[in-house]
Amino acid sequence: MKNFISLLIFLLFSWLGIWWYYSCDWCDKSSNSDTTIISPEAEALAKKAYEDSIAAAKKSAIGLLVKNDNNQHIFSYSENLQINSTNGDVHIPESLLGFSDKIVNYLGQNQDQELIISGYENISEKENNAELGLSRANFIKDILVNAGINPDRIVIKTLVNDYSYTKEGIYNGGILLNFNTLDESRLAEVEKSIATRTLYSNFAEKTFKPDPTLINYALELKNYLDRYPDKKVQITGHTDDIGAAEANVWYGQQRANNVKKYLISQGIQKEKIKALSMGESNPIVPNDSEENKAKNRRIEITVN
Repeated sequence: MKNFISLLIFLLFSWLGIWWYYSCDWCDKSSNSDTTIISPEAEALAKKAYEDSIAAAKKSAIGLLVKNDNNQHIFSYSENLQINSTNGDVHIPESLLGFSDKIVNYLGQNQDQELIISGYENISEKENNAELGLSRANFIKDILVNAGINPDRIVIKTLVNDYSYTKEGIYNGGILLNFNTLDESRLAEVEKSIATRTLYSNFAEKTFKPDPTLINYALELKNYLDRYPDKKVQITGHTDDIGAAEANVWYGQQRANNVKKYLISQGIQKEKIKALSMGESNPIVPNDSEENKAKNRRIEITVN
């Protein structure tokens, strides 16, 4: 940013110098020649060259910039995300590693907002039907969902743009992030996902610690209940089939109780929440692998 400001100052003084030299009628331009008078056409060309230099400087200096639908700058970085000509991966410079936290915090504090991720692809990529724009947008979406954001509050798009890669196959940019106010139809989709939610986490009694998904869900749920004060919340604990059925009912209940306690600590009224357990009796997949058992160890939240 300092280099950019210095460049702007240099260009400004260069332009002032050119203007002074050609517009001064009384000063002696040269002791050995007549005064040079610049034509309007030449002056216009010089002005355009200066403006083009300013635009190029700005373009090279702009990093990641996130705005809302009122064109307000929410946050920015001096560096930018980078895409490549090979696949849909997105490189995140070290200085941008905290960008997901800022997005999580903003959406947590602004429950009427969603995030629009636009992934670039150039004309050649579009003609090849590579769908790299969507792949790049999904790459960023996965990072944000893992950070705890409700995936229903994220919209992904492809943006066809005219750009070229460096000889190393890199383009500095390629991802646009913008916040947008939820309209009624989108709000209905988001509210549906809040009213029926399945959570996977470490819900054990002694080691319970809310993960980012539960933390952000609590914010959404509180906002939802503020909008619909007559709604009630039911938390149901489920387990795999390891151990005795009676013990699994107990484990499921403890995990549901832990989630209930956390939601109450976040400002949701105790009277609105009921916690119960179904133990191992309602698996969503057969308990025939470690992966499936992990899917069955879950918390289901229903609001009605």
